[in-house]
Amino acid sequence: MALEQKVDDLFDQLTSCADLGLGALGKAREEVHQLRIRNQQLEAQVEELESKLARLKERVNTQLQGPEAHHLLNRPDALMLLIRETLGLDTPVSPPTPAEGYPELEALNPQQRLEHWVKSYPRAFMPGQPQPLKIGIHEDLQAAEGGEQKKIRRALAGYVKLPRYLRCLKAGAVRLDLQGGNAGFVTEEEARFAQEQLEQWEEQKKEKENRRRQQEMEQKKRAEEERMQSKLSQLLEMKKH
Repeated sequence: MALEQKVDDLFDQLTSCADLGLGALGKAREEVHQLRIRNQQLEAQVEELESKLARLKERVNTQLQGPEAHHLLNRPDALMLLIRETLGLDTPVSPPTPAEGYPELEALNPQQRLEHWVKSYPRAFMPGQPQPLKIGIHEDLQAAEGGEQKKIRRALAGYVKLPRYLRCLKAGAVRLDLQGGNAGFVTEEEARFAQEQLEQWEEQKKEKENRRRQQEMEQKKRAEEERMQSKLSQLLEMKKH
């Protein structure tokens, strides 16, 4: 009887050990499965990174072989933006746009609308230190917010025609889209045109200042003539008496 009890106890222990072993084996298999999945994910990421690096190499080579290579090499910000944009680093997600657009923007005057853009797209609109904007950004603004193209252009003109903005249009400078991403580079021709506009603005400013000074001189001259005429009239009046 005692022997049978010992056999039963031993059998129970073996069964318990087997259950534990099977449990550990199942857990190990699950861990191996998860590791395989993670390995596949890492392999996909490596493949994606290699593809991006190849694309980056191609883009950099294309830029360096172009006429703006010198400006690109002398603009670290341009190279960094090109790298980050190609590799997909810090790419902001655009907020969803309601189907009906933003009708309340149509009621804003140009200055108010520009202030709205500064708040909504801080990586693109930077009045304190402006950067060149993407060619055709007015179309992006209309696609993002809706509204009349005429009003968008009018508000945009209050930003892109400022002397501070014109001064940032240097050949090779990076153009930004609404999210602050690389949207091309300023060409030599665009830089020359901006310089011509800036020179015209400065010339108009000088002419305006000259006109103001001329008006002040004429006003002083008229005031002096009137003062002399008044004194002369007083002298003549005194002689009469």
